[in-house]
Amino acid sequence: MSDPTDTPDDDSVLAAEYVLGLLSEAEEDAFARRLFLEAELRWLCDGWSEYFAALADEAAPVTPPAALWPAIEKRVYGPPMPVWRRLNLGTAVIGTALAAGLAFAALRFGWLLPEPLPLTAELTSETAGEVARIALDPESGSVTAELVGLFPEPGRARELWLIQGDNPPVSLGLLAPGTVVAFELPETLRAALEGAVLAISDEPAGGSPTGQPTGAVLAAGSVTAS
Repeated sequence: MSDPTDTPDDDSVLAAEYVLGLLSEAEEDAFARRLFLEAELRWLCDGWSEYFAALADEAAPVTPPAALWPAIEKRVYGPPMPVWRRLNLGTAVIGTALAAGLAFAALRFGWLLPEPLPLTAELTSETAGEVARIALDPESGSVTAELVGLFPEPGRARELWLIQGDNPPVSLGLLAPGTVVAFELPETLRAALEGAVLAISDEPAGGSPTGQPTGAVLAAGSVTAS
């Protein structure tokens, strides 16, 4: 991939700031909507991601001070408990230790596997604010979506789209005003959900007749771990 610093135009600068998380919330939402439609922007973001990753690889590792971790523990858990308090905890300590031991053993030997973190996306519009709330489960492929704003006019529909990297938008289905709608993602779309873009377009009743967005893109947002 070409060096993105070779094309220092406005879009390249915006892509760099988007990758670094330097844009304001409104700027990030507007840029995410453009990412949904413009493959060149997605190419720029990929280039900047690789560029910044290479810079990070060149940085020399720094060993933190020995006192850093005890200071973090003190801030999180408070000062150490006096010995007499620890000795008087009795069966509560034993029960807690036993439960912790069983939990460790369950994870260590595969008795219990942690559930994957759910993914969410809030789709927003510059004019109407929050438009839809989306939750995704990459393990089962289930998607729940609720349209909370910009309801369609009679004879029109709101269609939900997923875009992953440079791939064309994939329709997930139609949204119903004020109602939670459930979809199921094909297995081929479940692996790279985090960081993908979801968007809503205005379409004829029944959805897009072409398999691609035909109307205005009303809202967009990135999929993130909740």
